[in-house]
Amino acid sequence: MKKIQAVAAQIPLVAWTTIALIPFVFITLLAFRDQKDIFAYPLGFGGDFTLENFAVAWNGPAGGAGLGVYFTNTLIVAVAGLIVNLGAGLPAAYFSTLLPERLRKIFLQLFLIGTIIPLILLVVPYFQIFDMLQLVSNPVALGVTYGVLSLPTTILVLHSFFVDFPAELTEAAAIDGLGRWASFWRIVVPLSIGPMVGVGLLALVFMWGEAQLGIVLLQAADSQTVPVGLLGFRGMFFTTLGPIFAGLALASLPIIIVYLFLHRHITKGIALGGVFR
Repeated sequence: MKKIQAVAAQIPLVAWTTIALIPFVFITLLAFRDQKDIFAYPLGFGGDFTLENFAVAWNGPAGGAGLGVYFTNTLIVAVAGLIVNLGAGLPAAYFSTLLPERLRKIFLQLFLIGTIIPLILLVVPYFQIFDMLQLVSNPVALGVTYGVLSLPTTILVLHSFFVDFPAELTEAAAIDGLGRWASFWRIVVPLSIGPMVGVGLLALVFMWGEAQLGIVLLQAADSQTVPVGLLGFRGMFFTTLGPIFAGLALASLPIIIVYLFLHRHITKGIALGGVFR
């Protein structure tokens, strides 16, 4: 009976996953079809098999950038963003647990407010700052911006974990002569790898798919990230749909692979962030 109930409980999850994967399956099938077959077989079931669309999407149109450049820029953005996000979020989340109760609540409430500010309200101020500092079309600067924007979620999630961190471990480290920072780096951080990976992946998903701010701050074609570049594909391949489908399939693949390998950490990160104390 318990096995039947367990299987029944998984049915909605399997159904939801299937529904979510159907568009990706159709996009992938169409990516292997030429222009004639895309219109002849709109769902991708039929026609000749071709890899040309992937080559065109990777190299880009004549005079434009392709997915090879976009993936490189996205990697730069992601690395810069994660360094800023975890480098600032980890110590901020941990040391906030050492604050007096009243100050700690004020500190967390400030970051909680940061999670509800619509990104669209920040586009114009960020563009003005980037333009003033001559940082428009700079992937590293955009990565730093993404790292800062995802800080509220990182701090709130990690704070929930650090609140329950065993104080006996840091007290024992203090007896051995380690200071606050030394015990943080040598004791706390190594024991927090799981939550760190969880919040890092949450930030990575945001950085990988964000285009609202990127399309304004990355104006040069050779500086654009994957989501921004794919938006430009609509204009560059207006009469050729195959490379667009190939680009969408390639752009989705890395984040899907990362999620499949590390989804348990993402679940843990979301679960840890469900408690606000």
